[in-house]
Parts: sequence; C-alpha cells; structure tokens
Amino acid sequence: MIKIAFAGNPNVGKSALINEIAGSSLKVGNWPGVTVEKKEAQFEYKGQQIKLVDLPGVYSLSPYTLEEKITRDYIIEENPDVVINVVDSTNLDRNLYLTMLLKELGKPMIMALNFIDEFEKLNYKLDLKHFEKHIGMEAIPTSALKNRGLDKLIEKALFVAEKNKKQVHSKYELRVDKFLETEMKKIEKFVRESEDFIPVTKKYSMDFITIKLLEGDKHFLGKLKTYGINKIDAVDESIKKIEEKFDEDVETIFAESRYGTVKGILLHTLKTSLKSRLDFTDKVDKILLNKILGLPIFLLLIAVLMGTVFNGAAPLQEWLDGFINGFIGKYAGMLVEGTPDWLSSFVLDGLIAGVGGVLVFVPLMLFLYFFLAILEESGYMSRVAFLMDKIMRTMGLNGKAFVPMVLGFGCTVPAIYATRTLEDEKSRRLTALMAPFMSCGARLPVYGLFTAAFFGKSAGMIVMSLYFLGIFVAMLVGLTFRKHEYFKTEDTALLIELPPYRIPSIKMITRSALTRTGSYLKKATTVIMGVLIILWALTYFPNNGDTENSYMAKFGKTLAPIMKPTGFGDRWEAVAAIVPSIAAKEVVVGFMAQVLPLKNVEEDEEVTTFSEDVVDQIKGLGVALKDSFMGVVNIKAIGGLFEAPDAESIEEEGEGVVRAVANLWAGDKEGPLKAYSFMVFILLVVPCIVTLAAIKQEFGNKFMWFVTGFLVIVPYVASTLIFQIGRLFI
Repeated sequence: MIKIAFAGNPNVGKSALINEIAGSSLKVGNWPGVTVEKKEAQFEYKGQQIKLVDLPGVYSLSPYTLEEKITRDYIIEENPDVVINVVDSTNLDRNLYLTMLLKELGKPMIMALNFIDEFEKLNYKLDLKHFEKHIGMEAIPTSALKNRGLDKLIEKALFVAEKNKKQVHSKYELRVDKFLETEMKKIEKFVRESEDFIPVTKKYSMDFITIKLLEGDKHFLGKLKTYGINKIDAVDESIKKIEEKFDEDVETIFAESRYGTVKGILLHTLKTSLKSRLDFTDKVDKILLNKILGLPIFLLLIAVLMGTVFNGAAPLQEWLDGFINGFIGKYAGMLVEGTPDWLSSFVLDGLIAGVGGVLVFVPLMLFLYFFLAILEESGYMSRVAFLMDKIMRTMGLNGKAFVPMVLGFGCTVPAIYATRTLEDEKSRRLTALMAPFMSCGARLPVYGLFTAAFFGKSAGMIVMSLYFLGIFVAMLVGLTFRKHEYFKTEDTALLIELPPYRIPSIKMITRSALTRTGSYLKKATTVIMGVLIILWALTYFPNNGDTENSYMAKFGKTLAPIMKPTGFGDRWEAVAAIVPSIAAKEVVVGFMAQVLPLKNVEEDEEVTTFSEDVVDQIKGLGVALKDSFMGVVNIKAIGGLFEAPDAESIEEEGEGVVRAVANLWAGDKEGPLKAYSFMVFILLVVPCIVTLAAIKQEFGNKFMWFVTGFLVIVPYVASTLIFQIGRLFI
C-alpha cells in the first residue's frame, strides 16, 4: 500500500482534496482546527491500494503545539511514500514558509497549488516552469471545487513515490552569507564523521540534523538523547559564533533566510493584480465583526438558522412520524399478530416505537447540519471565535477557546479533542469543563420533541434560548473557576486565522450534512437501539407490559421526590429518562415513545390495502417535500419563530410520540414550564458516555469524575431555579 501524506497550513483545502480524490467523508470546513488529529482515507487507483493521510494544518514544524508534533512526527517516524504539500495559490508568500520547512525533512514531495480557480479569477500569473525549478519540486494546479488537476496530482505523487525522489535542500536557500555556510559545513562534517550519528542519519536528512542542532530544537535534542547523544561542544561553539556575528539567535536567522528565499522565488515567478480576494472579505468583516453590530448579527443569524431548520424539517418529520407509526406500525402489527405478548411488545413498543421515535428527527438533523455546514465552509465560524474573544477573556481564556465550544454544537466528543489546539493545560481543562454545556446535535431531537408538544410555532425561539442558555452557563462556570489554581490560566493573545469568505460548494455542504446525519442514523440503529432494547425490558417486566408497575417506573418513582423542585418530578417517565440519557441523549425520545401510550393504528375506521397505503405515503412525501421547501424560503414562516404557540396544532396531529408527550402535562398550566425545565436538565446534565471517555483519555480519571459530579449538580440547580422562579409569573 502506498501512503500519501497531505501537509499544509490550516484552511488550504487538504481535507476537501482528499474527499474529492478518494470519495471519502473527512470533516471539511473553512475554519482553523478542523483536523485536530491525522485522518485517513483509503481507495484503489489503477489496481493500487492508496492511503491518503490528512495531517493537521500547521504553520511551523517546531513541535510547540500538538498539531505541529503530529505532523512532524508522522512525516519523520511513519515515513510516507510521498508528501503532498498543499498550498493556497492565492496566498503563496505565507504558505511557502512551511514548504521550506518540509523540504528540510528530505522526504519525497510534490506540491498542490490549490484554489487555482480563485487564483485565475484574481488575474494572478505564475511562471510554473521556473517556479518548479526554484522550489525544487513539481507543482500541480488543483481545485477540489472544480475537480481540476486531481488525477494529475495522484499520478505525479505515485511517480515520485515509485522513484523515491527525495528533496535535496539547496544551500543557497539557507545561506545568509559565507560565514553561516562555513559553520553549517563544520556541523555536517562532524555529524558524518561521528559514529554516534550513524543511526540518526539513516532516519533524518542531513539538512534537518544540521539546522535543528544549530537552532537548539529541544524536541530534536530530546530524540538524540535516546541515541545516547547529549551535549555537543562543536555545535555550541558554532551557535555562539553565529549569534555573535549576526547579533541574533540562530532560529531567527534561519527563519529570516527562509522568508527571504520565498520572497526571492515569488519575485521572479509570480505576478499579482490590484484585484484582491480579500477586498470582499474586508468589506463583509467591517459589518460582521463590527464592535457594536457583530454580536447582534450573530444572534440574528442563529435565530434565522433555527427558524429555517424547524420550518423546513417539520413537514418531513410529520410525514416520517406517520410513515413509521401508521404504515410500518400497521403492517408490523399484522406480522406479529398471534405471537406471544412479549414478542409483540418488543417489536411494536421496543423497536418501532422506540427507534422509530428517534428516526422521526432525521430531517431535523439533516437540516441543522446542512445550514451549519454553510456557516463553517463560508468562513464565518472562525469569526465567531473572534467575536467572542472579549467575552472569553473575562474567564482568562481567549477567543480561540470558543472554537472547541462551537464544535460542541455538533458533537461534544470532537470538542473535547479540539482543546488540544489551546496553548496550555489549564486552558484545556477549563474549556473542557465548559464545552459539555453546548447543545450538541444529540440533544436536538429531545428539544424538537418537547417544543413540538408544548410550544408549537415558538419551537425555534425556545430551542434558540436553550442554545444560548448553554453558552451562558458555560460562561458562568468559566468565571467561577477561572481563579482556581487548577484552572487559572495566563492571559494570552488571540492568534487565529480569519480565512477569506468563500461561496460554499453545494456538493461539499451536502456531503458534510449527509455524513453527519449518517452518523446519527448509525448511532440510532446500533448504540441507541441496544439501549432502547434494555429499556423496553425494564419497562415491560416484571408485570408483562404493565408500565406503571415496571422496574423502570419503580426507579423513576423512587427518584421523583428528589426531582420535585425541578417541576418535572411529578412524572416518573421524565425522571426515569435522565439516567439512560447519559448513554445517548437521543434515547430520551425513544424512551418516551416506549413508555407513553401512542395512538393505536387499530382505531382507524377506514380499511385500506397495502398498495393504497403505499400510494398515500408517496403522495404524502411529495406534499411534505413541497411544504418543507416553502418553509425554508418563506420569510413569513421564519417570522413564525416569534409567534405565540398554536394550542390547536398539537390536537390536530393526534398521533405519534409528540401527542403522547403533550399528554404528560395535558391541561396543566405549568406544563410548558415543566417541559422547559426538563429540556434545561437534559441540556446541562452529564454528557454521553463517549464524551466522558474522551475526557478521561485527555485529562485523566480524576478529572472525568469531577466533571460527572459537577454536571449532576448544575442541571439540578438550574432546572429548580427556572421552574421555581418561572411559576411566579404564571
């Protein structure tokens, strides 16, 4: 198998290229920090098995951050057959510095001049032949969006891998003057003549060894100690001479040399126009990053996004609810007719009602991920971190810490791993403590269910309030713990790239949305199904379907008095749903579908045939798709976010898990408040088991148990306050 590593700065399109080449589904986004760990995609090309490795975006190979360490160690230790250096062709002066560093590693390498379509729109010109000559490798113009140059890129990569053409680092590229070159030759001679360095030279290029010795690279010097190489007098002597000569540290001298080389290459090969891609970005940023308007615009965008998501998904959810409970439930009931009661209950209540209740929210997830992908790939998400910088500083963090929190809106697990991009351990801990309060996608089905049952047309506004409540609680936690010695951090400036705005590709957006929704479906049919089967058994036994006297009911009723102050403690079903929600938040929806009585299809008076039912379902899907489209494009429908709840809408729905949940507090004037209190508890309570495992992996067992205990106390206090204060106004 041939291993091809993709390396480059953040946000140069590495993941997008790999996805297009291999037809894979790596995470793609127009914002820094998307690839926190190396990711892989495998495919077959002309009979050869190829593995594409997506390395984290970096600006340097000095392993001060985890991304730099992963990238450098992989290229050196794993020894890929070829490295593809992906650069943003519209920003070569910045990107080529990393190219110089990669060349020093002495690995077979070619270059992908990415975003070539944008390069041409700017009327830039590159003398490719002379550029390749000066840069010392073949450079292939590419565009994942336009599917340009991808076949040629792979062909060249395979050719270089086969020939094993290693980079020969030209002394001209590093030479400041003859004095520095003389000192470098002394070190090279010492290394070649030293027996201790024989195993080192087999692994590292001579240029890399020489430069890192002179730079005093601590990571490399640590590696040398494993070979029994410690202090080297000859190197110390050369470093002293160089620094005295130039009145500058060696690392800075080499950095300036690399930048000078890049400027020299581009001076002779690149012609730019006055037109700049950044002009449009600057104009938009004057509005979106405005000190006064920035945050209100962000809030408005989220409100519109939520309105669009709920209005677009609602008709498809309603159809899917009817399809699962009315169509599949009807014919599944016929199939299990005459079987033992436990088997019939297992199929209808355990699988169809339980898993079906979770699947009903697939359209909601699809719409959410689709519109989130637009924000990510357009370049707006990194601006959110910039907008939040001032607020985050009140907690001793900078805006970069908000990036993992933004990731938490999709899933808390990558949010925990994304804390690796932060500068110090204490910042990571505090951010990891705050990240679980973000409303992950798994909580959305719970919100969708309870808002549909109790808040009608105001569902979008209610859900938006939960999203911002999560942010508010996270900030409150940050302020509370910022001065604690375990979390106290040093004030650091925000260093984050604000990528230019790009019009998102429909293909990429759709792929991202389908990939994430596919993960939801996979989870629903594996982990969630397994948990729901266990829950069905606990709600069916010991009295063969008598839910009120089941094991689960006894458990819920035992805890109910403790939960009474939260408001929802008067229903054991809501209380009992909390513990299994730690396995996966979506379980709450399936559990409610299992334990609450749904409308029985046998109550339908009209008898229809299978073919008639199929036709009705197809017609219903067509109507749902039409209504869904109108819900997205209709501005008035988005305005419905701010309308009062329509009390009759729930009655009209009449069947499914929404109706069943509405009956939890039917006729109770405090019902909506109790439902909101329950959603707040689900928002703030201990995250899923996988997240806890990620916390344990990153921060240890002790911190994981601290987070678990803390996230039991916080939701109880918050829900109690909301209910007790809220009821004063009813």
